[in-house]
Amino acid sequence: MTDEEIIKLVVAGEIDKYGEIIERYQKRLAGFINKMIGRQPEVDDLVEETLIAVYQNLAGFEGDKKFSSWILRIAHNKTVDFIKKKKPIYMGEDWEEIVTFDKLLEDTEIENENKKMVAEALEELEVKYREVLVLFYFEDKSYEEISDILHITKSNVGVIISRAKKQFREKFQPKADPPQAEKKF
Repeated sequence: MTDEEIIKLVVAGEIDKYGEIIERYQKRLAGFINKMIGRQPEVDDLVEETLIAVYQNLAGFEGDKKFSSWILRIAHNKTVDFIKKKKPIYMGEDWEEIVTFDKLLEDTEIENENKKMVAEALEELEVKYREVLVLFYFEDKSYEEISDILHITKSNVGVIISRAKKQFREKFQPKADPPQAEKKF
């Protein structure tokens, strides 16, 4: 069954079917939120808050959109609210082990052994830039899905991703040694 079919059953009164949604999305939501705020005890709380909010608002879900985008929108809102209330954001040592950097590595020509530096560079980005990179590269969301999740236009998604990648590259630049004066013979 698709997510959308399950949601129709839950809205129609088969509440026990919501357990399937929880099983499908609990780990994914935890991964998404973890990438946004780092490994913190609040990740589980935010996942729970998201799943409760989703259940409470199922009647408002429009079946013409993807459920995965809708649920990530709610998780995004909960996470941004949390970030605004609590600073600083700490990505933590273990964050690098959770992330698959394939696409980001491909686009920025970063070697796998630099994952920790990647995590640190992402941590330094503004939330609006970090979230589009997380959605695009780690959640494999299309521009249209990101547009739905963040309530911005598709063209704005492209602009923000472009700016985010530029800022990411700037922050990721390894510290270069100062140039040595050349000796003349």
